[in-house]
Amino acid sequence: MKQKKSITGVLLGKMSSHKRATTIAKTYTKCPYCVSYISIGCTIVGVFSLPQDHKWWLEWVVEYPEETLGLKCAEVFFTQKVKTTSPWSCGEVKPILKRAPCGADCEECFRYQKECEGCPATIYYINN
Repeated sequence: MKQKKSITGVLLGKMSSHKRATTIAKTYTKCPYCVSYISIGCTIVGVFSLPQDHKWWLEWVVEYPEETLGLKCAEVFFTQKVKTTSPWSCGEVKPILKRAPCGADCEECFRYQKECEGCPATIYYINN
């Protein structure tokens, strides 16, 4: 897989309950772009390393927090100097799945094959 330039984004969000925050944190730790994802009370904090051309992916969460992750509200910050790594940056995710670890269905997403190459953990990833 050709290595792309990456960006690091820090996502902060509020959930309706501590239980939902814990559940979403456990779900997204499996995301191939995720470096770290934790919940503290009703707050979630996620650190992501993703291709530069996927900046929209985290911005989308801020625009539509309820629809994307079930959050009440969200903010994202992109770092300039802090670099991180994730399984995505290693270029290999196993096993290759039909559905993304977060539950998203690439095949049904309107951004797939237009703005997005699909999740690297799935069979729909264009660079597989």
